[in-house]
Amino acid sequence: MTYDSTFDQTRLDQLAQQHLSDTNISGRILFFGDPEENRLDLATWQLDNEEDYEAIKGSDFKFQMMELLDTLLTYRAQHGQPNASQGVVHVDGQALSIEWLPTTEVEAMRNS
Repeated sequence: MTYDSTFDQTRLDQLAQQHLSDTNISGRILFFGDPEENRLDLATWQLDNEEDYEAIKGSDFKFQMMELLDTLLTYRAQHGQPNASQGVVHVDGQALSIEWLPTTEVEAMRNS
C-alpha cells in the first residue's frame, strides 16, 4: 500500500465539517505518541480563550479528534514517514491543519 499524502488533511476536513461548522474556535492541539507503539500518548489543547473550551466541551469533537490523531499516528508510522510520533493540529475557525514536527519543536510549543 502506498502512502497517501492527502490522508491526514482529508480526515481533518471531514472532522471539521462534522463538528466545527457552527463554531469559531482557534488555537492548537499539541500531540505526542509512543514511538514504540505508534499510538497517541498525550495531547495538550491550547485554545485561545475559555469560550473555545466551552464550545467543544459538550461535543464529540474532542473525543473524535483524539481517535483521529491515534489513527494518523499509526498510519504515518506504518509508512515510515518522518516525525510520525508528534506534531500540532492548528484550529482556525472551521479549518484544521496538521504539522508533523520534531519532538523538540512540539515540546518548545508546549512550554511557551
